[in-house]
Amino acid sequence: MNLVWATALKYIRRNPGLSLASIVIITVTFSLGTMFFVINQFATNTVTYLQSQPTLSVFYDPKEKEENIVAFKTHLEKQPGVLKVSYSTSADIQKNYLSSVGISPERQNEFTFDTNQIRILRVQLNPGVDFKPFVKIVEDEKNKGGLIIETVYFQDVVEKIRQFSTTVTAGSIGITTFLLIISVILVYLTIGFTINRFAQEIEIMDLVGAEPKVIAMPFMLQGAIYGFAAATISYLSIILLWAIVNTVLKDNVLFVFIHNIMSSVGLSALFYPSWIFFAFGVIEIIIGSSIGYICAFFATKRYIK
Repeated sequence: MNLVWATALKYIRRNPGLSLASIVIITVTFSLGTMFFVINQFATNTVTYLQSQPTLSVFYDPKEKEENIVAFKTHLEKQPGVLKVSYSTSADIQKNYLSSVGISPERQNEFTFDTNQIRILRVQLNPGVDFKPFVKIVEDEKNKGGLIIETVYFQDVVEKIRQFSTTVTAGSIGITTFLLIISVILVYLTIGFTINRFAQEIEIMDLVGAEPKVIAMPFMLQGAIYGFAAATISYLSIILLWAIVNTVLKDNVLFVFIHNIMSSVGLSALFYPSWIFFAFGVIEIIIGSSIGYICAFFATKRYIK
């Protein structure tokens, strides 16, 4: 077996250019595939999270009296299917945003808040509840003289995120598949080129009675090594980048904001070391090695007679 491994490594050293090209292409394929997978998971989890919290937002003109808004809030809270009704102003929203990105209440006084004070009622419905009757209630309130500027149902945002998720999924599958096909072809041609280059040596091995599988095994290991090396480089590069980002940007306002969003949709594990990272790396390396091995197997079937 040591001889088989030594022969496979010799074939790789004899074709450094093609070997490097094969590894680079497979590495890019796995890196982009991983990135697209994370983006798609984020979009999918976000849609699932938002669907579990259907919300109807009612925006009031600053001229509306607060007692009228509170009275309508009380009326909405009595409606069946309503989970919660919250009342806030544009200044409250700005303060909540500053808190979400890690700015303490003491420092928030340094910022200027919206003086128009748009008032907002957020009606959180139970999952699965039809929002149309509540839109009708809001329209009736507006017709009675309520100074309501606009009504927004969060399902519209959910649908846009869903469309984004579908687009990302289709695009990622297309790009990854294209790169994977190129990787397969490149490994296939590399193995074929190596076989042709060592045709005389293979013929001698055949004449001295070497079994076909013994002759083919170094080439199949060569393909497996390509896949193993590429998947390992891709995995280690992503882990290194992840560690650097977590270390350097952990106190960055934007990074904290993204962290809070991803945590709220169930992806907080992406920010902490866990068995998931190890399992993902093992799976990626197994897939990479298998792709290289299978490509080499078909190449040996084609070029070794």
